[in-house]
Amino acid sequence: MTVSLTFYDGADCIGGNKILLEDGDTSLFLDFGTNFKAEGMFFDEFLGPRSTFGFYDLLCLGILPPLRSLYRTDLEYPGVWDRFSSHPLYRKIEVMGVLLSHAHFDHCGHFSYLREEVPIITGLTSALICKALQDTGGGNRLQEICYTTPRELKDGLLQASNYRKTPFKQRRYRIMGTDAISENACSFWERVDNSRALECCALEACGIEAEIGSLTVRFWPVDHSIPGAGAFGIKTSAGWIIYTGDLRLHGKNAGLTRRFFEEAAKLKPIALICEGTHPGTQKPVTEDEVAANCFDVVAKAEGLVIADFGPRNIERLLSFLDIARNTGRRLVLTAKDIYLLEALVAAGEEGVPDPHRDEHIMLYQRPKAQRKKWEDALLERFDPAKMVKAEDIKKDARSYILCFSYYDFHAFLDIQPEGGTYIYSSSEAYDEEMLIDHQRIKNWLDYFGFELYGTLGRDRERSGFHASGHIHGPGIEEMVETIKPYVLIPVHTQDGEFFSRFEGFCKVVWPERGKTIKVDERKGALL
Repeated sequence: MTVSLTFYDGADCIGGNKILLEDGDTSLFLDFGTNFKAEGMFFDEFLGPRSTFGFYDLLCLGILPPLRSLYRTDLEYPGVWDRFSSHPLYRKIEVMGVLLSHAHFDHCGHFSYLREEVPIITGLTSALICKALQDTGGGNRLQEICYTTPRELKDGLLQASNYRKTPFKQRRYRIMGTDAISENACSFWERVDNSRALECCALEACGIEAEIGSLTVRFWPVDHSIPGAGAFGIKTSAGWIIYTGDLRLHGKNAGLTRRFFEEAAKLKPIALICEGTHPGTQKPVTEDEVAANCFDVVAKAEGLVIADFGPRNIERLLSFLDIARNTGRRLVLTAKDIYLLEALVAAGEEGVPDPHRDEHIMLYQRPKAQRKKWEDALLERFDPAKMVKAEDIKKDARSYILCFSYYDFHAFLDIQPEGGTYIYSSSEAYDEEMLIDHQRIKNWLDYFGFELYGTLGRDRERSGFHASGHIHGPGIEEMVETIKPYVLIPVHTQDGEFFSRFEGFCKVVWPERGKTIKVDERKGALL
């Protein structure tokens, strides 16, 4: 039998994976993420796709594929399919699910446009992170990855329905790796702190394997820079197809990734769809090395310490929590970080502390005029003795590590620090917009007299204060040589030359955006 793989995004670029797998009458997507580079060509922080036109703008710009019946009907602007019915990629399709590898927006961000009935198949941790991201989100992008705000046509525009009458509509999430969902997880899933009620769709436990039409799906936890990341195996009529999502071997849970290699190899897969973000890295900085370097800096710091690391990088947060404990400081988190920890505790994520109970975790209390309803609700359930304001930090800066990033810098105007230590423990600038942001960070640091540790700009990882979330070159070689696929398909990469080395060991097939690769049990892969 022949299986079709169509790469609507994620080919020859970093992120934005949208891979359609079709086997007979069964179709599913492998991730459905936002391609930030493609959107950045047309939009910025203040100019975004018009939500009042549904998915029309993104179809016009070729950012979403013109697949009828895939998207929400309440975001279907009148006449949209009349315009796109002649598009070369246009067709009508009934998708039976989306396999979500992890809860980074470049893998789940475009869920916002999908029909709510299309099930999202993922692990419990990723599901609850998606809920936390939407609960605490904002900005000019549509972020309805977990539940939707129903729209209706008013005055020629798609506008939100009356919140007093129409509740949010929750998406269907099927949870792999467990036979039962805990009461804590269900409670978090059903909670919403908003004027609009929530029409809940309960989480569905589907065990170690899930049946999706004629397909059997397996899920393996892997190490990445966000909790809950996983790889998938799909048993098709042509054989097993393995999809790595994003993963690495230099985090504290590298053993999970190697276990995935071993178990995937036993399936003798016909195809491996493999990420390759940083194949040029030979020896990556490890999370343990980052933690040691940060500890050395904090141990010598006399005043206030700022730790700036990527959102949802819980492994880095836990490293700074250990540093705070061992240096006599307390870790001050934003409300979004506390809410995310609540989600992870509800998911039963191992090693994650309860922010309400850990004596070294504090909540930074912003001025009331800046707070949203979810944040006020969080403050109501949080112990006031574990909250700090700007004046508290100003009086005793030596006692704290503040987990702040670029968008929290207004607080410096209230704290008025007299110098201090700023540890930049996040990724390098990967585009011109981020370079501009980094220059602004430097301006703030210079203004308040902070000493910088870590590197701004594009000098990736040389400082030793950041570890990538992606597998390095020798790790990719280990993966391919262990799994031994018949066909290797690189995605989430811009380094085609690296993967050429596997020619001869297996068949390497390069995906192209909008093109279909046929995988056959007898002939391998055919373009």
